[in-house]
Amino acid sequence: TMQGLEDQLLADVVRKERLDLEEQKDRLVVSMANDNKQLKDLEDKVLKLISTSEGNLLDNESLINMLNNSKLTSGMIKARVKEAEETEKEINIARERYRVVATRGSILYFVVADLANMDPMYQYSLSYFTKLFNVCIDNSEKSDVLEERLEILTNFATEFIFNNVCRGLFEKDKIIFSFLICTSILRHGKEISAPEWNFLLRAGAGGHPAETSKTRPGWMSPHQFKALLLLEATVPTMQGCIDEVLGPNESDWRQWVESEQPENDPLPEGEFTEMLTFFHKLLLLKVFKEERLVFALRDFVGEKLGRQFVDFPPLSLSEVFDDSNSTTPIIFILSTGADPTAMLLRFAQEKEYRDRLKIVSLGQGQGPIAERLVHEAQQNGDWVCLQNCHLATSWMPKLEKLVEHLASPTAGTQDDFRLFLTSMPSKTFPVPVLQNGLKITNEPPKGLRANLVRTFNTVTEEQWNGSSKPQAWHKLLCALAFFHGTVQERRKFGPLGWNIRYEFNTSDLECSISTLQMFLDEQKEIPWEALTYVTGEINYGGRVTDDLDRRCLMSILSRYYTRSVLDDAYSFTPSGIYRAPVEGTLEDMREYLKTLPSSEAPEVFGMHENANIVFQLQETQKVLGTVLDIQPRLSGGGLGKTADEIVDEIASEMLDALPSPLSKDEAGPNTFRKGPTGQTHSLSTVLDQEMERFNNLLSSMRSTLTDLRKAIKGLVVMSPELEKMFGNLRNNQQPTLWPTYASLKPLASWFKDFKKRFDFMRQWLQTGEPKSFWLPGFFFPQGFLTGVLQHHARTYQIPIDALNFKFEVLEADDDSGIIEAPKDGVYVHGLYSEAGVWSASRRSLVQPAPGEMYSGVPVIHFMPSLQTLDEVKAEWEKEGKKMYSAPLYKTSVRAGVLSTTGQSTNFILCVELPSQEESDFWVLQGTALLSQLND
Repeated sequence: TMQGLEDQLLADVVRKERLDLEEQKDRLVVSMANDNKQLKDLEDKVLKLISTSEGNLLDNESLINMLNNSKLTSGMIKARVKEAEETEKEINIARERYRVVATRGSILYFVVADLANMDPMYQYSLSYFTKLFNVCIDNSEKSDVLEERLEILTNFATEFIFNNVCRGLFEKDKIIFSFLICTSILRHGKEISAPEWNFLLRAGAGGHPAETSKTRPGWMSPHQFKALLLLEATVPTMQGCIDEVLGPNESDWRQWVESEQPENDPLPEGEFTEMLTFFHKLLLLKVFKEERLVFALRDFVGEKLGRQFVDFPPLSLSEVFDDSNSTTPIIFILSTGADPTAMLLRFAQEKEYRDRLKIVSLGQGQGPIAERLVHEAQQNGDWVCLQNCHLATSWMPKLEKLVEHLASPTAGTQDDFRLFLTSMPSKTFPVPVLQNGLKITNEPPKGLRANLVRTFNTVTEEQWNGSSKPQAWHKLLCALAFFHGTVQERRKFGPLGWNIRYEFNTSDLECSISTLQMFLDEQKEIPWEALTYVTGEINYGGRVTDDLDRRCLMSILSRYYTRSVLDDAYSFTPSGIYRAPVEGTLEDMREYLKTLPSSEAPEVFGMHENANIVFQLQETQKVLGTVLDIQPRLSGGGLGKTADEIVDEIASEMLDALPSPLSKDEAGPNTFRKGPTGQTHSLSTVLDQEMERFNNLLSSMRSTLTDLRKAIKGLVVMSPELEKMFGNLRNNQQPTLWPTYASLKPLASWFKDFKKRFDFMRQWLQTGEPKSFWLPGFFFPQGFLTGVLQHHARTYQIPIDALNFKFEVLEADDDSGIIEAPKDGVYVHGLYSEAGVWSASRRSLVQPAPGEMYSGVPVIHFMPSLQTLDEVKAEWEKEGKKMYSAPLYKTSVRAGVLSTTGQSTNFILCVELPSQEESDFWVLQGTALLSQLND
C-alpha cells in the first residue's frame, strides 16, 4: 500500500539523514519489547505458582515474596515503558518532519508501477526503485537548514527518478508519465479535487447536464454546449461557468474559444475567472478546444514541476553506462526503423572496446552461440550485445537464468563485463530482467525532413553518380524519397491518412530505387507507366490490403512520378518549399534537405489545414485515454458517491429507459406485404432481420445490466466480463459485452442513439416504409442497400448483379423536406461528410472552412442503374463535370475487418458526388462520407 511504502521510505530517509534518531528508535523498540516480555514472564510465573499452590495461599511464604518482588519489578518496568513511550513520541515527531520526502517517494513509485499497464516493457521492481531513492538521498545537495534540505530532497528525488525512468519510455509516453507525476502530486495535496479529475478524464460521466434558461449560441456546437452544462453540474468549483460564458462577457469568451492557441491566451477577465486555477483552464479547454489540450498539458506540467519535466533529456549512452554494472543488463527497447547498433559501436570505440564487443542476432539456432559468448565474456570482461530478443521467444527463460546467474557469487563475473540486449516491445521478455535492468528507448527521428535526411545519408557517391541518365536519376530519386517519406509520415493523421496503418519500410524504398535505376539504364525513354505500376502497385502496394488505400497510394505517387518532375520549376507542394532541387552533387542535396522545415504542414500530404486538428485531437485522446485506462476501479467519482454507487445508478437508469422488444404483432397492414408473385418485399425481409438484431442487443443489455447490479450488491459473483463492463460504464464507454453495431460514441451518446434507432425501426414496423430512410439507423446498412437493388431487379426483371447505384443530392436537408418516396430507389438521409463540405449553392463538394471538421449532407437519392461506374464517369466528362467517388463508412475509424467481398466491414459503398476539383484532390484530403459522428 502507499502508506506501507511511505513508512518504509521514511525509515530509509531518517536512517541516512538522522542516523541517531533511527538508532535510538531501534533501541527503544528492542527495549520496550524486552520489558513487555519480562512483564509477561512475571505474570506467567505468578499464575503458575498460584495454580500449583496447596493449602492456604496466605501461608505460602515463597508465593507472598514472589508477589511482592513482582509488584516492585512490574512498577519499575511500567515506569520504563511509559518513559520509553514519551521518548518514542518525541522521536516520531522528529521523524515525521521527513515524511514529506517519503510521501513524494511513495507517490512516484506508484506512478512508475502503473507504467507496466501502458507497455509490457515498462517494468520496474520495488527494490530497483528503492535503490534509486537511496541514491537521491546520498547524491542530493546538503543543507543544515531542515526546511531547505527537505525541499532539495523532494525536488531532487522527483527529477532524478523521472530522468532515470524517462530514458526507458517511448517519446509518446513521456508526456503521459510527467503528467501522471504532476497530477498525482497535486491530487495528493488536494490541489486537484476528485470531481475536477473525473471531468478531465471522463467528461462528467455519470452526471446529468445542469438545468439552464440559457440557449445555445450559434458560435458554440451542441457538443460544446452539453459539455459546458456537464461541467457546471459535476464540478462544484466551476458552478457559475454557464452564466459567465453566456453572460456580459460572451463576446470575449467567443474570441478566446475561436483563438488559434487558446492555451496561450489568458481567460477573459472577470470575478469568476479570478478564482480559477490552471487546472480549471484545462477543463475549459476540454469543453471548447479539446485538440489544444495536448499542448496545454505540457504547459501545465512545465508550470507546476518545471520545464525539465517537458523538455525531455536527450539519450546519453555514457550516462546509462555509468549507472550500470556487470550484473545489470542494458536493454534497448526498439521501435520500427530504429537500430542502436551503430550508436553502440561508436560508444565501444570511445571506450576502446570495439574489438571486445561481441554481437549476435538472436533467431533460430542462435541461443547456444549467445550463451557461449556470454559465459566467455563474463570471465574475460568483454561486452556482449544480444540483438532482437523478441524473435527468440522460446529462449527467453534461458536468458532470464543467464542474467540471474551474473549476480551469483560463483559466477566469477568480471567488473568490466557488460550485457546489452535489444528487443521490440514483447510480452514474452522476462519480467525480472526488465525490472532490474537499465532501459533505453531507441526511436528514429520523426517528421518528413528527418525521414529524407535519413534516406540520403544511406545514398553513396557511387550510387548517386551511377546512372546513365544523371539528371532524370537525381530528380526521380529525390521524388521517390519524398514519396517514401510522405506515405510513412501520413500515418500520423490516423484514418484521415490511411484506413489501415501500413508498415512501409526501408526495404520498400531500396527495392524501388533498384527498379528506378534499372528502368532508367535499360530503356531509352523513361517508361512512366511501368515505373508507376511496379513502384505503386507492387513494391509499396503489395502491403496495401484496402482498395481505397491503394487508390490513395497511387494518387500520392502521381505527384512524384510525373514528367513535370524533370522541370526545375516543378514543386511537390503549392507553397514551393518542397521540390526536387536543380542538378547538383549529393552534398548539395543533403544541404537542401537541411533547409526544410522541421515540422511539415498538411499541404505536404495534399491535406487541408484541418488535418492538424485531427492529429492534435488524436494525441490528446491518446494521453487522456491512457491515463484513464490505468485508473484504479475503486477511485470515487467525485460526486459524493463511490464508484459502485455511480455504476449502479447508471445501470438502473438504463434499465428503466430500455424500450420494449420489436414484435411483428405491432406491424402495420402494409409493412410485410407480398408482391404479385407471392414473394415477400425485399425491404420487409431487411426489416425482419434488423428487428432480430436489435432484439438480441436489447435482450443482452437487459440481462447484463441486471446481473451487474446484482454483482455490485454482492448477490452474484462479479465475473471478469462483468468487471470489464463495470469499468466501461464507469468510464462512459460502450460495454464490449454487448453484441452491438459499429459505433465510436461514448456510452451516454450511444444510448440516446440506440433509442433513436429503435424508434426508427418501430415507426417503420408500425406505419410501413418511410419516405426517406435513416441509413445510420441500420445494424447492417449493406444488407439494406442490397435489398433495394433486389427489389428493383425483381420489379423490372433485371439480374441483380448487373445493377449499380447512381446518386443525386437533393435540396432537402433532412427527411422533413421529403413529400413522397421516389418511384425507383430510395431517399437516404442522416449522412455526414469529413474533410469536405456539400455546397447547396454550387451543387458540388467544396473545401471546408478552418475548424469545420464534419458537415451534414442533404438527402441523397440512391437510384439503381444498369450503368457501370466507368460509363457514369464518361458521361460526366462528356458534360464537362468533375466527379469524386466518396467512400461511405459506418464510423470515422474507417478500418474494419476484411470481409469476404475484399472490403472492410466498416465500408458501405462509394457515392459519386459532383466536385469543383479533380478526384485526386479529394483522395489526398481523405474526404469521405460517414453514417455517424463520434459524439
